[in-house]
Amino acid sequence: MWKLLGGFTLVSSKIVATFFMVIFLMLLGFAFFPDQLNRMQDFTNWIEGQIRDPNMDERGKFLFRTLVNENTIFGIVMTLIARAVIEFIFWICAVLWRLVNPPEEKTQEAPPQPVADAPPTYYGN
Repeated sequence: MWKLLGGFTLVSSKIVATFFMVIFLMLLGFAFFPDQLNRMQDFTNWIEGQIRDPNMDERGKFLFRTLVNENTIFGIVMTLIARAVIEFIFWICAVLWRLVNPPEEKTQEAPPQPVADAPPTYYGN
């Protein structure tokens, strides 16, 4: 049960970290890399142009055009980039943790010896 709770905690912390990483990456992009953000916006416009007119009825096209736009695709791309950065940071932290705190060496215990006055399948502790 504790392992399951620990797994949920790790996943939740990664989701929260991804949220803040998206904001941080967008701020860095606007401050230092505006040309690359414009290129990424052009890329999302190209993706949207490729999927803009799906083969659906009018109601489906209306919903698709309302929900799938440049901003949605840009948000998805930014989230994927931020998640990759977060996974890399967590991986580096895990490697550094193992470097500083190596797993403990287990000492080899002597194998149990058979009990002298019992059949050979019985072992003493």
